[in-house]
Amino acid sequence: MTVIIDQKEKEPWTFPEGVKVEVADLRQGDYALKGDGTFSIERKSLKDFIGTVGTTDWARFQREMHRMDIIGTHHKVIIVEGDFASFLFHEDENGTIKEPEHDRVNFTPQLACKRIAELTVYYRASVLFAADPGSAAALAFHIFTCRQLQIGGRIYPKDLL
Repeated sequence: MTVIIDQKEKEPWTFPEGVKVEVADLRQGDYALKGDGTFSIERKSLKDFIGTVGTTDWARFQREMHRMDIIGTHHKVIIVEGDFASFLFHEDENGTIKEPEHDRVNFTPQLACKRIAELTVYYRASVLFAADPGSAAALAFHIFTCRQLQIGGRIYPKDLL
């Protein structure tokens, strides 16, 4: 299995031993499988995700998602490095209600849920949350493993560790 990492990634994810990695200029997404032009993973920090879907960047991101459909990227995954609860009012360990953990006053929990629903329904994108870059890389690895098997590629036992 060979994972292509977009050359614009400053601190790319690390994959398990046995996964080949190449750096290239990807037309869409930040990570892809070599030879699979219909599937990509977009990496977002929590702050970047909030900025993208909660501000005027939303229109630009919608155009990017639409362009991905036009060029044939029908399987889109967005992995957000952060906790979904960060968007919502939630209880801390003492039972105290805490406000969302970001500084965007107009980015409400309702808007977060609406944007995730729009990405899922209108753009057929899966929005997944991972606690940190290591967890996000592990999630991406397992997604790529499933995708490799789906498109008929061989996965060797050392790739599944």
